[in-house]
Amino acid sequence: MIELSTTIVTLNWLQTQLNNGENGIIYNDNCPDCFDIIQNFIESVEHNSKTTAIYYQAFPEENAAQFLNTLGKELCSKLGICGLNSNQSLLQIIETAELKMVIIDKSHLHPLDTLQNLLDFFARCNVALILVGSRSKMEIAQIHYLSAVADWEQFTSCCQDEVLRT
Repeated sequence: MIELSTTIVTLNWLQTQLNNGENGIIYNDNCPDCFDIIQNFIESVEHNSKTTAIYYQAFPEENAAQFLNTLGKELCSKLGICGLNSNQSLLQIIETAELKMVIIDKSHLHPLDTLQNLLDFFARCNVALILVGSRSKMEIAQIHYLSAVADWEQFTSCCQDEVLRT
């Protein structure tokens, strides 16, 4: 069962990041229910005609172009657009969907160049990026060494009474 205080603090943090358009990291080392909390957040900000936030699990073999292609198809599907219209760029689709946040779970699986390309693209689109994963796996993947990531707010979601921000 998801602890109510953890859920509320995590949802509030995500909402603040969304409202402020800020990137961030969620460490989910001690929170097996983090996936459910994020799904609840996505559902709370989703509307019929727009997709404000979207959630993905990273795949190690997926490069930035493949990720963005999948994102375009997913947004078109949610908007009811049949296939990618050759006259509409991904940026236009993102604007139509009113996408403001992309959450990538298991982000440590992406190579650093893929993450850097995604960071660059989403920065141009004014879309916040939230990376989710364990602190140790992100350290092994050296995600914190990306200059754009070094200053992000880091949120530790734990299933005890304490929630830490660093």
